[in-house]
Amino acid sequence: MNQLHIYPTSRALRTISQSLKNSEGFLPTLMRMDEFEKRAVLIEDRTQIDPLQRILFLREASRFEAFSLLKVDRDLVRFFTKSEALFKFFEELSAEHVDFETLMQADPYAEFDKHLEVLEQLRIRYKELLDEKGLTDRTFIPESYTLNEGFIQGYEQIDIYLEGYLSRFELELLQKVAEHTRLIIHYSTSMFNQKMLERFETCGILLKEDREVSFDLGAKRLLRDIPNDMKIEASVYSVEERDEQIALSFVKIEEMVRSGIDPEEIVLILPDEGFKEHFMLFDTQNNLNFAMGYDYSNGRIYKLQEALYGYLQRHDRESIELMERYGLSREEIDHLNLAEEVRAEGFFEILQELALLDTEKHEEVKEKQHHFLTLFKEERFTHREWLYLWLKSLSKITLDDVRGGKVTVMGVLETRGVSFRGVVIVDFNEGIVPASSSKDMFLNSTVRAFAGLPTRNDREALQKQYYNRLLQQADASVILYSTSENRLPSKFLYELKLPEAVQVKAPTHLLYGQPVQLKEEEDPKVENFDAFAQTWSASRLKSWLECKRKYYYRYIRKIQAKEEDELNEGAFLHMLLEQLYKNRDRYETEEELTKRLHGLMESLLPQEDAKSRYRKLLWREKLKGFVAKEIAHFNADWKVAEREVEVMGEIGGLKFKGRIDRIDQNATETLVLDYKSGKVEKEPKKLNPEKISDFQMSIYHQLLQERYQNISLAFVKILENGEKQQVTLLEERKALLDEHIVELKQTKFFAAEKCEDLQKCTYCEFALMCGRGEYV
Repeated sequence: MNQLHIYPTSRALRTISQSLKNSEGFLPTLMRMDEFEKRAVLIEDRTQIDPLQRILFLREASRFEAFSLLKVDRDLVRFFTKSEALFKFFEELSAEHVDFETLMQADPYAEFDKHLEVLEQLRIRYKELLDEKGLTDRTFIPESYTLNEGFIQGYEQIDIYLEGYLSRFELELLQKVAEHTRLIIHYSTSMFNQKMLERFETCGILLKEDREVSFDLGAKRLLRDIPNDMKIEASVYSVEERDEQIALSFVKIEEMVRSGIDPEEIVLILPDEGFKEHFMLFDTQNNLNFAMGYDYSNGRIYKLQEALYGYLQRHDRESIELMERYGLSREEIDHLNLAEEVRAEGFFEILQELALLDTEKHEEVKEKQHHFLTLFKEERFTHREWLYLWLKSLSKITLDDVRGGKVTVMGVLETRGVSFRGVVIVDFNEGIVPASSSKDMFLNSTVRAFAGLPTRNDREALQKQYYNRLLQQADASVILYSTSENRLPSKFLYELKLPEAVQVKAPTHLLYGQPVQLKEEEDPKVENFDAFAQTWSASRLKSWLECKRKYYYRYIRKIQAKEEDELNEGAFLHMLLEQLYKNRDRYETEEELTKRLHGLMESLLPQEDAKSRYRKLLWREKLKGFVAKEIAHFNADWKVAEREVEVMGEIGGLKFKGRIDRIDQNATETLVLDYKSGKVEKEPKKLNPEKISDFQMSIYHQLLQERYQNISLAFVKILENGEKQQVTLLEERKALLDEHIVELKQTKFFAAEKCEDLQKCTYCEFALMCGRGEYV
């Protein structure tokens, strides 16, 4: 007897195929449900459109005036993100045999009707474009197919092992198939698949809950109807942090193996498949086999292209830094003409030139490129648009897990049609199990219910059925959830009538108990140190005096601190005051100075977001005292002589340099000013040599002595009413500086030891490298 058996997933087919190896006689043909549907229908004189190409056709179809009512941007990139919702909407209406007139009857609001009219027009125009090219889309298959009778009649009996939901189109298709051959459906009913029971009832087949049934769809006759008395025996555990579930999962899997369950009969279910990255990180023994594979999009080449796309889109500092972090410099990009529209061949030539096309390493990428070139051979886009489409194409690639782990890791959808003796489910939290369906862009629940479309509750019930079946068929099962960030356990736990969770402390030593792989670094030794070969600055000398390790990292190894993304208040105020005196050596009134100050603030910080507006208001208020002090200073016959002065020279035989914020003069004196936006230590009555490491003003004084007479120095406390704090004890400071210079000149070798004062590590950029600070 020539039979066809249909299962929901490839894994189910592999499992059945393995079990049939020792069977005698003729074996049935095995096929997936989606493959069967494709082969059971014929679309004459039409080729199905490619998933990427269909977006371009839909975008072309949207070129009519009323489309603007939908508020969907027609820019290729923005349209691409919205097109998924449009296609999903069209496909669902078609699959459920619901027309636009029915939807309009469901909601009386005029605005809703207008939107539906636009959507209907878009669908019509899209179909016309496809017809012109001899193409079709899965959206239109339910209304234009004919049954492939030759394929159907090749089998005397077709058995469908159904899991989940059939649309009206799918049910109609099966009924037509049942007119040509015997079609048996095997199904497990429960409180979670009421929607499907209602569908079968409309076909004349009445089914009860919690039964294992088989029925002949054509004859509308039950062949088997037995109670499903399988009970769920699951242990439920809660942990605090999400990653603690990983350690507990490993423990529970080991317990199952020790109890006699073969590792290949254990499954780890990830409701959120993004969590797999965490499991991959901690699966150091390669015990897990990730059925969903590895995402190509997590690889370096993909990430680099993604960074390049971010740069082409925004050209901001953050995108430049990210791109350069992956090894692609801005200079390499900017000399290319990436703004012009080109064909796909030109785009791939650029990728090849930038070493961003790894077709040699991955056959899947090579296939994607060939398909891409064939599909878009007539199109012209900018490089940015090409790159967006190429990234979307590459994002579909998954690489098989070939490490050989025996415990299977998968999402719940892949469990359809298969059973496991041991089951571990993580993330059993509200909002994750069952997964909250994405918000419908066009229809609310009321309209859906009226039109007989699946509602959110129907979709969630379908997921619950998958979990229910998986747990029922298991000999041992464990459910885990976390309580961090106020997460709640899924209410589904109570529907399953499972016991209250046991709160446990996960054995995190399984995750972090490996020996530290970082070697304790000995103090680096610097041979042949030559102080005469350096040009010293106040900050360089300060690093040398405070911490030899910091000096080593910054000036010997030349390790640069990460640039801050946030606006630096001190740097901004310095720039503001530099511009304030760029073309003026004094101001006559507070009003004049205030007006100029506010104008500069607006031009240097033009952003109008709430944070920037607040900053400007705050600084305006805090700078009032500075303005008053400056006018009083100018009224005492001072004027600005120089600003941002670069000075160089020798002190004690060593080369020094500095950048002075401002130099003021009157008829007989010179005042060297250094702006400070933060705290300034009070001037001491007597120097403590052990605590002095900042010789900035002493260095300025020495370098300026040949150019000016009667020099005094002061710090300007910008945000503290503009007070000028005079620098005192200059002779004592000079003597101490001379001592340090003598010591520097005599130093030929040093060990880069860490400083002893841990307070200095608090704001040091090298704290983590030294194993100090809040990170440790």
